[in-house]
Amino acid sequence: MSSSPVIDQGPDSNFACTIFRAPWVVPVSSPVLNDGAVVVGRNRIIAVGSYHELALRFPDLPSTFCQGILLPALVNAHIHLDLSVMGTVYPDSFDSTMCDWISVLLQKREAANFSQEEIEAAAAKTVSDQYASGVGLMLDIGNLSLQRRDSTSIEIISLLEMLGPSQAGQQAVIATLSDLADNLPVTAHSPYSTGPDLLKFIKRRCRRQETVFSFHLAENEDEALLLVQGEGCFAKFLKQRGAWDQTFPVQGIDSRRVVGYLEDLNILDDGTLCVHCVHLNDEEVKVLAGTGAHVCLCPGSNRFLGVGAAPLEKMLAAGILPALGTDSIASNTSLDLWQEMSILGQEHPRVDPASILAMATIGGAIALHREVDFGSLAPNRRATFLHVQGSEYAKAEDAEQLLECLTSCGRPESVTWVNAES
Repeated sequence: MSSSPVIDQGPDSNFACTIFRAPWVVPVSSPVLNDGAVVVGRNRIIAVGSYHELALRFPDLPSTFCQGILLPALVNAHIHLDLSVMGTVYPDSFDSTMCDWISVLLQKREAANFSQEEIEAAAAKTVSDQYASGVGLMLDIGNLSLQRRDSTSIEIISLLEMLGPSQAGQQAVIATLSDLADNLPVTAHSPYSTGPDLLKFIKRRCRRQETVFSFHLAENEDEALLLVQGEGCFAKFLKQRGAWDQTFPVQGIDSRRVVGYLEDLNILDDGTLCVHCVHLNDEEVKVLAGTGAHVCLCPGSNRFLGVGAAPLEKMLAAGILPALGTDSIASNTSLDLWQEMSILGQEHPRVDPASILAMATIGGAIALHREVDFGSLAPNRRATFLHVQGSEYAKAEDAEQLLECLTSCGRPESVTWVNAES
């Protein structure tokens, strides 16, 4: 057993520290605890363990009993808050391509001409809903600078999304970025919408700022068709919008395909977050794992758009623990990480529930470089975590059944924040 942490023994020490006890504690980074407890003080976790052990170690601390399950806050590693005002945008027909859906989205946004106030209000409601569902940290990718949202305790990392597929478009965006404040975080949209010069420019900027470089990757199989052959729906889309030149196809792409192209551009490293990653071959998964780049899956959006399911089993076998995201409401019917976990379980029944829960918590925290505060119940982590309850959980006879229910039963009947209750 490790030595006990030092606790302030001043006159207010008992009020500053509390033991939270529950029938189940799910630390994520360590085994599930039956009749477990979490000791918190000064907004930090001091210890996690069985209630019997912690009551002996800290006999003078007050104890609060929680009737359900204690677990870390969820992490939504990919969302577009500025699209909240759009509502769900349905394709024109069952056999529509992803490019067709993008066209419908752009037409709807241009026709609606939403005001900044409407966009802000819809984004604020989404943030509130995310917090109510148990999300404590999220990565927001947007095309607008939204006002700071202080109505909840949720932590939001916001990146402005840039795109420029043609040479002229790339140079125009680079010129714009050169005039912006150097501390404004930006990122790229995708390899099919952001040319190589712009990708490299933005990545250098992110390295200098030490910010996350997040982009959509291999969401649709036509992305590889564009880069390798200059064909597919994205090629047609760019031509229709007058953004086609000699940027695509990219010469010299080998079996590593799009991922190899990004590796050659020096884009992939521990600061890179690749979102969706549905259409990756075995070699691409191997390359991603070797570069240390992170992955975020959005199964609900992928199912809605009909683009397929990511090769999760191969990623896990290669040592990649993906993060989990909802994407925007425009391409999903519900922005609920509990539902995303359930979809993953349905599509990948051989993946154990512990890994799926880890994706929604510590996987996202690591990808966003915020694991010192989020993702697990462990000493020195932020003392802001969840207390969830539901009739289904009471039927769990062991940790395995509990994790299965947490990841497959959808949103709990009750989700509350321990920091708010304390």
